[in-house]
Parts: sequence; C-alpha cells; structure tokens
Amino acid sequence: MSQEDVQRVREGLLASASGDPLAGLGFWDPSIEWDMSGVIGWPEKQVYRGPEVTEFLRAWADSWQGWHFDVEEVCDGGGEAVFAGIHEWATGAESGASVDQRRYFVFTMREGRAVRVQMFSEPGDAHAAAGLPA
Repeated sequence: MSQEDVQRVREGLLASASGDPLAGLGFWDPSIEWDMSGVIGWPEKQVYRGPEVTEFLRAWADSWQGWHFDVEEVCDGGGEAVFAGIHEWATGAESGASVDQRRYFVFTMREGRAVRVQMFSEPGDAHAAAGLPA
C-alpha cells in the first residue's frame, strides 16, 4: 500500500465529513462495492455496487439532520487495504433520535481508486479485515 493511497482515503473522508457523503467520491472506482455486512444489526441490503452506492449514501445522508463526522485514524493496512476510523454524529430526520457512534472502514485500493469499502461497527473486526493486529 502506498502512502498516496492512505492520503487519498484521508482526503476523501475529510471532503465528506461535513455532511455530504458524495463529496469524496472522486477517488472511488465507478464499479465500487460497499459492504455493510460488518455493521451490527444493519437491517437493509448488505452489499451495494456501482451506482447503488451513490443512491445508498444519498439516502443515508437524507435520513439525518446535522450528520457529520471526525476522521480519527487512517493508516496502511497492508496489501491493498487502508484502515480508517470515524466518529459520527447526527439526529434522525423523522425520529429525532440522536446518534453518536464510531464506525470503521477498510478501503481496498487499486491504481489510486477505492474499489471496495467494508464498513464495521467493531474496530477489531475492521483491523482483522485490514490485516492489522487486533
């Protein structure tokens, strides 16, 4: 993994951090796969591909008021993997429920583009998927 890919992931996340999940899509491959199976209790579709990812992320952002996050960590996971951790906040647009949680990602990078994103609730699961020690 190159430090350039780690930086691309960091920049992409930072572009989206203020509430527009599509602001960082410049480093995504058009055929990207977004895997939600590592999110505990995720009730919807587990894997989104290509244009479905854009629709999914837009719907996610629209379901919240004030959704934003801080990027807490981005590092080389070895091979093609980049590990990232965020702390996100929001209020449900319809429910008014507050969300304050951490999420973890493993980005698979090829030729400077994210071709796969795995999202996790637990840092240990994401570390294992990225090839990092728990």
